[in-house]
Amino acid sequence: MRRVAFISDLHANLVALDGVLADIDRLGVDEIICLGDIVDLGPQPVELLERLHERGVRCIRGNHDTLDEHPPHPSLRAIEAWTRAQLDDAILRELAELPEQLTLDLDGVRVLCVHGSPRSDTDQILASTPRATLDGWLAGHELDVMVGGHTHVQLLRRLDARVIVNVGSVGMPFARPFEGGAPPKLLPWCEYGVVTGADAVVSVDLRRVPLDLDRFAASVRGSSFPDADVWLAQWLG
Repeated sequence: MRRVAFISDLHANLVALDGVLADIDRLGVDEIICLGDIVDLGPQPVELLERLHERGVRCIRGNHDTLDEHPPHPSLRAIEAWTRAQLDDAILRELAELPEQLTLDLDGVRVLCVHGSPRSDTDQILASTPRATLDGWLAGHELDVMVGGHTHVQLLRRLDARVIVNVGSVGMPFARPFEGGAPPKLLPWCEYGVVTGADAVVSVDLRRVPLDLDRFAASVRGSSFPDADVWLAQWLG
């Protein structure tokens, strides 16, 4: 048997990550893998990266980790610029050189790790994504399980014998997928998933851990994060 915890879309929220790591430690796993969007949109990018290093977490790259999203909203552009200014050249290079995908064997279960889809780190796999679209994105990949993030919404979907897992977001869970328009509603917890393989049989546990809102608010206000109070209002109301 082999059990792996998958975390995604941390977005520099160290308080959320620490809550998830505590839950993972209680469960006991063989490895932790991060599916990208490590930085940007949160107050503690350097400290969070240090925690991942301390824990020996293997990571792939998400679309925000390039810090060249050039978002249309001025406040998001300010956060991206602020995040880049916090990171030295070595960290920026480390993020840029992260792989886009990983493959694992969990005791006979073949797992493909991506951020969005095997095709692109900005593809959204939703409950409503047409089967034909998914078949096209997965074509040529020998897998039993595809695990990803990007949408900030947890998902478990079967495609015949294959399983599609979205572990949600550690740092910014959404009430529903963001498809433009008004900002997404943020949820007061932290999401991740555990995939276990045993004799070629897979099980999936999608988990939620309460976010310590007081500690998170203190981490934002204690940084030079742009528009801190406006940002916090999305969580605190």
